[in-house]
Amino acid sequence: MLARSRSVAEALLAHEAVGQLLRFAVAGAGVTLFAAGVYLLAAMQLGVAPLAANTISTACGVVVGYLIHSRWSFRAGDGDHASQATKFLICAGAAYALNSFWVWLAVHALGLPAWTPVTGMVFVTPLASFAANRYWVFA
Repeated sequence: MLARSRSVAEALLAHEAVGQLLRFAVAGAGVTLFAAGVYLLAAMQLGVAPLAANTISTACGVVVGYLIHSRWSFRAGDGDHASQATKFLICAGAAYALNSFWVWLAVHALGLPAWTPVTGMVFVTPLASFAANRYWVFA
């Protein structure tokens, strides 16, 4: 049984999409922590207004995210960076819009507590972003 489980795991890890998904998850977590750090530095140490600090941290996160995902998560190599960066920005905007939809749906439309959109933000939006990046941005 253990040998069969090990061979299934090895087969999964050998699949390109699984490796990309794992790298995407690790990179995404790192980019999220980086952006949170930028936000905290700007808002708490530099006295930037919180919404402006969020905008700055999001912009920094998108730039770092593109650099990491293009080079490591999807190993895009020497592709058309202008086209990829434009598509990446569109996907980042779509992810923001999707997260905003979760907030609207849960909090405003359904009257649920403010923490409830996090489920969609953590589980659905990243998978949608991964698919868009894999099959469109870095295809």
